[in-house]
Amino acid sequence: MSTVIFDLDGTLVDSAEVLRDVGNTVLAERGLTLMETDEARSYIGNGARVFVTKMLTARDAVDPETFEAIFERYSALYAAAPGAANIPFPHVDETLRQLVSLGHRLALCTNKPTAPTDVLLAAHAWTDLFGAVVCGDTLAERKPHPEPLRVAARQLGSPPVVYVGDSEVDAAAADAAGFPFFLYTEGFRLVPTDTLVFAEAFDDFRALPQKIAAFNGPL
Repeated sequence: MSTVIFDLDGTLVDSAEVLRDVGNTVLAERGLTLMETDEARSYIGNGARVFVTKMLTARDAVDPETFEAIFERYSALYAAAPGAANIPFPHVDETLRQLVSLGHRLALCTNKPTAPTDVLLAAHAWTDLFGAVVCGDTLAERKPHPEPLRVAARQLGSPPVVYVGDSEVDAAAADAAGFPFFLYTEGFRLVPTDTLVFAEAFDDFRALPQKIAAFNGPL
């Protein structure tokens, strides 16, 4: 039995359009230029507060006196956004269920806040698949700090551990935690693949169960 920890945005789901729409609602209310999807995608990975900061910085609109109000408005809209609008990447659902059927224990470690994470998991009927969920507001630290990954692993308590993610943030977190990193190459990565340290890379989720079995050995 292995513990397989997954990132969420850019790994299991494409959330760029949802985050674009939430951000654009806030920007429109402030009379600011709206984002295209590619811009929103480039801000994903370090949590909601960083997303809002980058969104406002790009418009020279960061004001300490108004930032918290803007962030609270963004957070409320984000929590209310429909979870089903976050589109799973191809073959994610079947692969998650296959891993569970094979006896692996699954955890989720994301910088997304708890409220929208819970909505997303429920919308895709994934809540019961994950024995541990660590979100961006669960701890004082967020990825790339290793503690969120370590907490997720401790909650399941079943080594060996593999971490599956898509970005440089995930690669750094896995390296700091000392966990093998499996890179999903079709996500939100902003740097070339050859600049990251990873144990395995894949572009099709159907290949993941066999890669885990080959890396960790048979159950």
